[in-house]
Amino acid sequence: MPKKNKIKQNIHLNLIVIFLLIIFLNKSDFFKKLYFLIQDNYTKRMVDQYGYCSKESYGFLMDLKKKFKFDVNPKIINYDVLPPSNWIIYNSSQDFEKRPRIFLNYRKDQSLKFNNLGKGFISAGHVQYTNFLESITFKTKNGNFNINDKIKIYKVINSKKKLIFEKYINENIKNQKKIYTNFKTEVFNSRWERFYLELDNANNNSKIGELILNFKNKYQFSDEDVLFSKKNCFYIK
Repeated sequence: MPKKNKIKQNIHLNLIVIFLLIIFLNKSDFFKKLYFLIQDNYTKRMVDQYGYCSKESYGFLMDLKKKFKFDVNPKIINYDVLPPSNWIIYNSSQDFEKRPRIFLNYRKDQSLKFNNLGKGFISAGHVQYTNFLESITFKTKNGNFNINDKIKIYKVINSKKKLIFEKYINENIKNQKKIYTNFKTEVFNSRWERFYLELDNANNNSKIGELILNFKNKYQFSDEDVLFSKKNCFYIK
């Protein structure tokens, strides 16, 4: 009997200790603090992985979700070549908005650089959501030179070249010289394809270090249109 009584006493004591511990933890908001700690760590890991206002911009989109009520899934435009970011704030019970109002990694003016290959020039990088080729910038190697030539640009699709732009140029070219094209087009938008540029007179290639195509953004908005922004991420009216 004494042994059984001792076991019962230990059980009662343990229950009392557990009960008091629960009261203490509850009074000190332990469970709430633990929840927020877990949430904070999760959010930090997601921001580290997907960026705040970079990459898929997880942090920016989560802040939007906290600050604004979306009756439809907003259309998101990301200027970096990445998978869509819709999954971050997607609501399966809502339709998608037709007009884009969220812009990630936004660039008002975009450019596409072409590196000299000797026989021609190949694009480095990509542009998206442009609709106007404003100009071509020449970066020369050794001072000025006269050019009397036709410039041609091809889009490389399945290893085949498709001519998308050509312009005759007869000017004196100095370093950083801009040749204005004012050509309305969306054909330079690409996530994967590259572009090839060539001059009819290949002798001019040796005088050029690189070429840069300068574009206007398809989506333009003013400061008054912006409801919320961080760096180059925007939510507009």
